[in-house]
Amino acid sequence: MLHLPHTTRGVPSGVAGRRTNLGLFVALPAAVLTGFAAFLAGSGPVVLVVGLHAVVGFGILLLLPWKSLIARRGLRHRRPGRATSILLAVLVVVALLTGLAHSTGLLVDIGGYGVLLVHVGVGLALLVPAALHVRRRRIRPRTTDLGRRNLVRGGLLGVGALGSYLAFEGITAAAGLPGATRRGTGSYERSSGTPEGVPATSWLFDAIPDMAAGAGLVVAVGDSERTWSMAEVRGHGDRMTAVLDCTGGWWTEQTWAGALVSGLLPAGTTGTVTVISATGYRRRLPLTDKLLLATDVGGRPLAPGHGAPLRLVVPGRRGYHWVKWVVRIEHDTLPWWWQPPLPLH
Repeated sequence: MLHLPHTTRGVPSGVAGRRTNLGLFVALPAAVLTGFAAFLAGSGPVVLVVGLHAVVGFGILLLLPWKSLIARRGLRHRRPGRATSILLAVLVVVALLTGLAHSTGLLVDIGGYGVLLVHVGVGLALLVPAALHVRRRRIRPRTTDLGRRNLVRGGLLGVGALGSYLAFEGITAAAGLPGATRRGTGSYERSSGTPEGVPATSWLFDAIPDMAAGAGLVVAVGDSERTWSMAEVRGHGDRMTAVLDCTGGWWTEQTWAGALVSGLLPAGTTGTVTVISATGYRRRLPLTDKLLLATDVGGRPLAPGHGAPLRLVVPGRRGYHWVKWVVRIEHDTLPWWWQPPLPLH
């Protein structure tokens, strides 16, 4: 069991308050980093990353009662930077609440926006007031910070956070809440097998482009280029059933048809390709991935909102790799990860 620190008139002692602040100083960056990693991972260790993010979140939740006592003391003393501290506290609480709401499935959308996106947006927004708060309330390192007692207390906090997370997941499953069925990435199933019900989303400020009738696909390898018509791409007849897992908090499994990227390149081509959208959006991917350029989904041509006339399908990677409105592919030998981890466009 975790015990509240020694207090005087309900306020933690200086040592206990320092321990609480140190705990949050570690936990908040850990929450941001694990959340960012969960955003990037589409398969493999994603379950562990998402689980670790949740455990860190529960650790912050356990520290909040202690921190509230410290905060009340600061408010009474009217210390400088109160507005920043209050804003940070509000953002942390909103991030925790939206994370819990999405995890249970009790609230998945707010005004048409996914609660997970709100959670991510708030998590990014709190970085600025957090940095200002830490700068104003600077904690100078001490040798005792890594002492045995503090390490034991940190371990107990970790055990308490893990136990809280497991209990939360058990209650969610026992109560039959929607959150019990979410994917390892935290996403909820949407309209698998029925493309019409799949949300038409795009990255940040991208809008559906006005594609010219009969627009083709340019494939560049070295100094040579070839333009493939949509009919030629569709004529390859390659098919693939794959899961699109959007970072907006939903996933869908559909059957896609078109042409494998490897079939549009000279035989034996290795390395990577950069797939470019009509909007300027681009992602570099390895040819070891099974890349499909889809013209159809569910036996019908793609809708404009889903990337018509041509979109990329990348099994095992998150939705932001699935480039829509593809107009050009460029072959190169750079590593696929030699690019911003998330698109900047």
